[in-house]
Amino acid sequence: MNIPIDITNLYTNLYRGDIVLSIILICLLVLVLVLFSISRMHQEMERKARSIPRELRDISHKLQAIGINVSKEKLDISGREKELVMEEVKKISQLWKSRREQLKMGYWEKMEARADELTELQNKRDHIKELIRRTKVKYHKRELDEESFREIVKDYQKQLMEINVKIWELEKRFG
Repeated sequence: MNIPIDITNLYTNLYRGDIVLSIILICLLVLVLVLFSISRMHQEMERKARSIPRELRDISHKLQAIGINVSKEKLDISGREKELVMEEVKKISQLWKSRREQLKMGYWEKMEARADELTELQNKRDHIKELIRRTKVKYHKRELDEESFREIVKDYQKQLMEINVKIWELEKRFG
């Protein structure tokens, strides 16, 4: 009876050994495949790295040729022709500006002019208010008679109203 048990143990041990051996072989196979793909990638990278200096050399030669052509063209342009070319270059560069940029430039120039006009009107308004105040002081000190005082203040107030209307219109138009 001992003999069949030993054969069974032996068979079980062999079966387990086959599984372990199979796992080891699969791991070795995967390792070989990974090493093979790494070596292929390495070769591809070396090939690309070797081609880069050649491409750079080609680009360098092209740039030198362009530089030579440009310097020849510069020598051909002189005096009045150069001025004409520069004017045309400026015109062309202005064409590349977007419509929005051009509008912004015009907008800010107008805004600066409006701000100056508004400031000037406000200064005039303050000046007229000061003149009215001084006139009142003179009237209270009896340096001016009532009729003169009324005419002077009436004129100043008329001017003040006109200026206030202009200021109001400017502020209304331009926010």
